[in-house]
Amino acid sequence: MDATSGEFTVPDLEQEVLSLIRQIPAGSVSTYGDLARALGDPQVRAARWIGEFLAHHPHACDCPCHRVVRANGQLGLFVTGDVHAKARLLQQEGVSVTSTGQVDLQTYQFHDFVSGHPLQALKALQLGWASQSVETPFPGKPRTFAAVDVAYSADGQACAAYVLLQAETLECLATLTLSQPALFPYIPGYLTFRELPPMLAVCRQAQAEGLMGEILFCDGNGRLHPWGAGIATCLGVCLDWPVIGVGKSLLCGRVSQTADTTSDTQPVMDQGKVIAQALTLKAGTRPVYVSVGNRITLNQAVQYTRQATLNRRLPEPIFLADRLSKQAKQ
Repeated sequence: MDATSGEFTVPDLEQEVLSLIRQIPAGSVSTYGDLARALGDPQVRAARWIGEFLAHHPHACDCPCHRVVRANGQLGLFVTGDVHAKARLLQQEGVSVTSTGQVDLQTYQFHDFVSGHPLQALKALQLGWASQSVETPFPGKPRTFAAVDVAYSADGQACAAYVLLQAETLECLATLTLSQPALFPYIPGYLTFRELPPMLAVCRQAQAEGLMGEILFCDGNGRLHPWGAGIATCLGVCLDWPVIGVGKSLLCGRVSQTADTTSDTQPVMDQGKVIAQALTLKAGTRPVYVSVGNRITLNQAVQYTRQATLNRRLPEPIFLADRLSKQAKQ
C-alpha cells in the first residue's frame, strides 16, 4: 500500500480472522476484542463485525472458531446455532465452562497472536492521505460538477454511481454505474476502505471516457474527520482532483454560533481551527457539513455547494448520484 501514489490493496479481513483463530491453542480461548486488537484495531471497533462473521462463516469440521468468546467470558454465538455444542467442544479440549455458559478468562485467555495488523496499516495509509490533501483555490469558473455515491445490494455488491452536470444549469449531462463485490466489511472508523474502491473505479471510468467533472462532490466528509481524512479527502488525493465533502452528520468538532443569526452558514471548529461550515441549503431542514476534500478552498466549497443546490437539503449532484446508486442496486 502506497499513500503517495494513491494505490492500495484492501486486505482480506475474513481470511485474516480465520488465520488468527487457527493460532488459538486447544485448551485456550480468545475474545472478539483480542482478535480486533490483533488486526490492529486498539479501540476494538472491529469486534462486532468479527462476532457476526464467525457466527455465519463457512465452517469446516476442523474450524477452531469455538475458541472465541465474549469479553466477559460468555460463550456467545456459534456457527451451528447451538451454544451447547460450543461448550462441549471447549470442554473436550480441557476448558471449564460454567453452567451459565462462561469461561474464566484469567485461566484460559490467549492473546499472543502473530499478525501484520492490517487495520493499523490502513489507518497509517489514511493519515498519509490526510497529509497530502491541499487547500488551494480552484482556478477560474467551473463548467461542470460531478458526484459519486455507493449503495450496497443484498448479495454483497457495491453499486457505484457517477453523475455529470452542467455547472450553470445543473442539467444532467451523463451518468455511469458499475457494480463490484464489496471487498471490505462495515467497521466503524474504516468506512473509507469499504467505499473508496468502487468510488475510484467509477471515477476512473469517467476519466477514461472524458466525462470527469471539473469539481467532484462526495457524499461524505473531507477534513471534517477525526483523522482529517474523510472519504472526500481520500478520494481527492487518490484522484489528485478537486473534491468537496458534503456530510450529513457532524463527525467531530463543534458548530460555533456566530452573531449573524440570518446567515445560512456557521463555522465548525476543532482545536481552534475552522475545519468545515455547517450549511443550511433549504429552510426548515438540518444543515449539511461542507469541508475540503482536496484542491479547493473552504470558501469555494461552500460557494459551489450553494450553486449546485436546488430546493433540497442536499446539492443536486449528490442527490442524483444517491438516487442512481439506489436504482443500480435493485
